[in-house]
Amino acid sequence: MNYGDTEARRERGGAWLAAVVFVVVLAAQLALVAVAGTDIPWGDAWDVEGRGLYPAWRDGTWRAVDFFRTHNEHRIFWTKALDVGLFSVNGQWDPLVQLVVGAGLRALAAAGLAAMVVRASGVGAKGNALIAVGVALAFLPQLAWHNALWGFQSQVYFSLGFSILALRWLGGEGVAGWQRWAGLAAGGAGLLAMGGAALVPVALIGLVGLRAVERRRWSAARSCEVWPAVGLLVAAWALRAEVREHAALQAQSAGQWGETFLRALAWPQAWQPWAALVLNAPLAWIVVARVRGKRRASAGEDFVVLCGGWAVSMAAAMAWSRGASGEFAGAVPSRYADFLVLLPVANAWCAVVLVREARAEGGAGGGSGARVASVVGAAWGLFLLIGWAGLSGETMQRIILPRMRDREAPVRLAVAFQRSGDPAVWAGQPRLLVPHANPESVRAVLEDTRMRGVLPPSLQPERPMGPLSRAVRWVLGRE
Repeated sequence: MNYGDTEARRERGGAWLAAVVFVVVLAAQLALVAVAGTDIPWGDAWDVEGRGLYPAWRDGTWRAVDFFRTHNEHRIFWTKALDVGLFSVNGQWDPLVQLVVGAGLRALAAAGLAAMVVRASGVGAKGNALIAVGVALAFLPQLAWHNALWGFQSQVYFSLGFSILALRWLGGEGVAGWQRWAGLAAGGAGLLAMGGAALVPVALIGLVGLRAVERRRWSAARSCEVWPAVGLLVAAWALRAEVREHAALQAQSAGQWGETFLRALAWPQAWQPWAALVLNAPLAWIVVARVRGKRRASAGEDFVVLCGGWAVSMAAAMAWSRGASGEFAGAVPSRYADFLVLLPVANAWCAVVLVREARAEGGAGGGSGARVASVVGAAWGLFLLIGWAGLSGETMQRIILPRMRDREAPVRLAVAFQRSGDPAVWAGQPRLLVPHANPESVRAVLEDTRMRGVLPPSLQPERPMGPLSRAVRWVLGRE
């Protein structure tokens, strides 16, 4: 069998595994939406979509430039474009449609990640299966329930998908040709998805620096690799947006930032910041060994290091921008899980590689070093699994099971306010069941004549549902 046949088989195997990951993640997220999702908008969706996007789109005052305007610190072009497209095709606003589409976007990102790691790693069938299982497990939706149950959060999935593509295409040795331009396009698209993509060039520059340090020289290849990243960094700086009202949410001291940063790095063991040192040991070991010149990158390692580096950069940014918000007191908000999940995935890959290398060095009989590495690797994996299981159990108990038992609670509260106009109907209710912290934002949408006939189905039950609304309810078994 020649090299071409081997490559073709590898690509086919990677495609099949990616398809399996896509189906598993999609099915799991659709199941969560089916039992816990509603068509009632929540939070910023009332302001961005209900008060801004849809009324202006209907009366013709929405302009192309409005797609690029900032929302908080982010430019969410792709979310606005997707939402207005779904709104136009469906003939009404329906967050449940957005949730189903979002499940597809997230499954696509997970499948793409699995395919890229499989192809880059070049391992055998067992290794490929292990990668697929790990990615599918990491992207089960319970820990990322916030994004999975809030239709407005598609910007997270766009940012994740475009960023992974940019990291893969721009992270290669001496990147050139179509991959360079495709990577720049993906990176640019990510900047118009959400602010997290602005840290992609930071991870890329970090990898270029690592390559230069481990080889003890700066070559022409490093220059080819760094200029696309610098270009993206300049673009990110030009597109940045500051929100003065959010200054109070930023970390107020180095200690506050450090604790928040460690909590983010320790996810899913976020209630004990010291766990960050354990959970990130495999990735740190590989990076330090390369800096010291003690190892050369194995197949796929650079891409995995990039994904981990991007997640670390995200954790640092979260700690700075929201360190004083109180959100990270004892936990990490669920809406950040889709980014932070890349860190345990990267560390798990590194742990497996380190154990495999230790066994190879020990020979057929295996030495004491190989046995120690196997035990340490197994203990590390168990520690990660305990954190994942514990956080999953807590999330199920506190969030998902209560929503399953009374899925329609947000609908009742929204309808009660729609009929009475009295914010008192929300008094004493859990925050996640109340459509918006400011009742006037909801009132403005409900009373806007431009939104008559196009409100979510639960808020206009007397009208026939749009075609997409009917289709997703059939998919979710809600006919």
